[in-house]
Amino acid sequence: MIIFLMISSLGALAQTSIDRYFNQYQDDERFSRVSVSSRMFNLFMELKTDDPNEEAFLKTISKLTGLKVLIGKEVEEAKTLYSGVVNRPAKEMDELMTVSETGKEFRFYIREAGGKISELLMVGYEGKQVMIMSLTGDIDLKEIAKLSKQMNIEGFENFKNVEK
Repeated sequence: MIIFLMISSLGALAQTSIDRYFNQYQDDERFSRVSVSSRMFNLFMELKTDDPNEEAFLKTISKLTGLKVLIGKEVEEAKTLYSGVVNRPAKEMDELMTVSETGKEFRFYIREAGGKISELLMVGYEGKQVMIMSLTGDIDLKEIAKLSKQMNIEGFENFKNVEK
């Protein structure tokens, strides 16, 4: 029984904060889902470049193990969904930053163990739109902040302040 519980808890730890929402809204046409596996990030390492900026980009990417993004548009309960995410998995994480304006809010959380960041969670809503993004791997916040400038992911522009 103890071994079963240990194995079960390991499976739960392997899940990202976004997985339950990916499953919950998989058939809901209001939501778009993007999932990038570690294999995709590893393929970037096979690229060769002489540009130091591109080399730094590839090095940062090689440490990532996954990216999941869930974007809902025309979601009447966008703020409620946002609050649910903030109050559930985010409680298991450390809040990093909140960007708040009238009718719009983004929060960033990290999961850290032994001084290493293993997950960055971004949750946001604006009007009837909601977004949840989970980035997993060996995460260096300064490198991810630089990377956020190069990646055109909605909401990532709020992450620029972390670099400072």
